[in-house]
Amino acid sequence: MKFAIIIPFYNAESRLETTVESVIKQSYGFTENIQILLVNDGSTDTSGSIADLLVRKYPQNIYQIHIKNGGPARARNIGLMHVRDDIDFVGFLDADDVYSLHMIREMAQFAQEHPEINMIVPPFYYLDDYGNRKKIGAHKLNTRFEQGSRVINIQHDYEAIHFYIGGTFLRFDRLKQLAFDESLHFGEDQLLITKLLLDDEEYGVVADVGYFYYRDLNTKRSLVSKSWQDKSRYQPFLEAVYLSYIQLSKAKFGTVIPYVQYLISYHAKLYFYKENIYFREVLTDVEQEAFVRALQSVLGEVEERYIWELDASQPVKEMMSSIRKKGWPIQFEAAPLAEIPMISLHKKWRRNGHAELISDIEESRTALPEKSFFAVKTLFTTKRAKLTKREQDLRIWDVVVRPAGTISTAKIRLRPWELRGIWFYQNTERKVELEHFHLTTELKQKVKRRLKLKRALNQ
Repeated sequence: MKFAIIIPFYNAESRLETTVESVIKQSYGFTENIQILLVNDGSTDTSGSIADLLVRKYPQNIYQIHIKNGGPARARNIGLMHVRDDIDFVGFLDADDVYSLHMIREMAQFAQEHPEINMIVPPFYYLDDYGNRKKIGAHKLNTRFEQGSRVINIQHDYEAIHFYIGGTFLRFDRLKQLAFDESLHFGEDQLLITKLLLDDEEYGVVADVGYFYYRDLNTKRSLVSKSWQDKSRYQPFLEAVYLSYIQLSKAKFGTVIPYVQYLISYHAKLYFYKENIYFREVLTDVEQEAFVRALQSVLGEVEERYIWELDASQPVKEMMSSIRKKGWPIQFEAAPLAEIPMISLHKKWRRNGHAELISDIEESRTALPEKSFFAVKTLFTTKRAKLTKREQDLRIWDVVVRPAGTISTAKIRLRPWELRGIWFYQNTERKVELEHFHLTTELKQKVKRRLKLKRALNQ
């Protein structure tokens, strides 16, 4: 089984060689089985010269294609035009990302075992630097891989969404029927992937490999901010991408299937993240209204339960629900308070052996009910959590979703001999156990996972 890897690049001199080397060093047999297509998208730095050196070193395997700068969709389409006829699968790799050592070997084995599958994807990891620290984080959608390598049916497992091209492997014969939409500045990859999945209804996941996405936080933040300052990211994107999902689903299934509803909900939440502050700045008053009304129309095709199932903060889900119900003008509506405060719990480990349990209070509360509290019970003692309130308003766009003075977190510091116990909530009527924790064990497991990922990266 043979593979072509398409790597579009634009001014990627700092990491292009490392990216290509991660393919050359594959355990599958580079010279016999792998073609690399380097698509130079009008680079003005030395990355073209770096590509030339790699071509001269591996003239039978690596090919550089020079094009005028036209964006990733055009670069990928042109790359596809140069894929050899004997290629079975095409993989896509960004010019500052890397594959783990056995990526292509495992993809080939899975493809041979499942000849009916046209798309295969690996777990996706964020790599925050290439220095000694190599901080690695897993993508939220990696929960798909917890059951191991398998075939996913999108009708049966609607939460197992996939929409990014980096690391994705597509059967070449199937790709010949598709193309990336070059008119789109955003989402051209997810549109192609979703079209394929709505046709096939199945795809494969391979668990024991990794696609490592390099994330220079300062640069990436700048690029993310720039993308949200583009008008085409708003109403035009909704109409070209989300409405296409809806229309394709209705055409095939007669309805908007849960997979599409959850996919739209998952992706649309990005509009409401705190770093996306440009809505009012980028759009005129008329455009703001048109965008919100278009978003209301899209979210109207989504059952509200899929919004509430999202792994997102409650204010984001409340804003999505408010727009779904009320549209324009924006009228934010907080959800009713629950009997037991809704929280998201996370932990921090300290170098001195201490730790901290932190509950983010999801609801809009100025106080807990009388005689209510969060606490932990350890072998030695019971300790109550300290409540922290917001010092300033929390906003989405320019709408206050949590006023200053509302509870932000419940925190509790734990000493080295208090790292095992029960986190609970107590009110006048009952005690509710929230989590049994063993922080020493959790830390060891976390370190073990990180070491495994670092070994995969360094191989």
